[in-house]
Amino acid sequence: MQTENYKVQLEALRTKADPHFLFNSLNTLRTMVRHRDPKSEQFILSLSDFYRQTLRYNESTLIKLIDEVKVLESYLFLMKNRNEEAIQISIHIAEELYEYQIPTLALQTVVENCFKHNMMTSKMPLNIDIQSVANYIEIKNNVQPRITNSSSSGYGLENLKKRYELLNIENGMDIESTDDYFLVKLKLI
Repeated sequence: MQTENYKVQLEALRTKADPHFLFNSLNTLRTMVRHRDPKSEQFILSLSDFYRQTLRYNESTLIKLIDEVKVLESYLFLMKNRNEEAIQISIHIAEELYEYQIPTLALQTVVENCFKHNMMTSKMPLNIDIQSVANYIEIKNNVQPRITNSSSSGYGLENLKKRYELLNIENGMDIESTDDYFLVKLKLI
């Protein structure tokens, strides 16, 4: 019974972040269409591809790291199209770790948090570095706080931390914050 309770809680936590991303993507698409951006059609196709991948893994609590990276790359394609030179992304993950698992959409959740809380321009790009260190994936970004404080849904990092706890993974997530950078470490399973 306790296991079933955990499954229900995990599913509820997993589904909370999804509508937030769709809402933001549709707002971006609306702006692109309004400005007759020639990338609008490709953005629609990429958004469709991203959701196809996320639906494929929707029932999974955990996902292989290689599959999670593919989902993240689709997400980053959407964000790069939206923000062009205002984003600099670096991904360095050791191939021998690709068979490990991670909570589904964990990387996308952390990276989305970077975008949500930081401003970015072509002159002051948001730098996001994703790398493997031992049995963790580290996502680090430079800190450039938004002038207007974005409202927090409370579903991002707290959701992810709770998911690790429900999976009984000790030290599943660690956060380090300074004036210069924000770092999230996610434990591989």
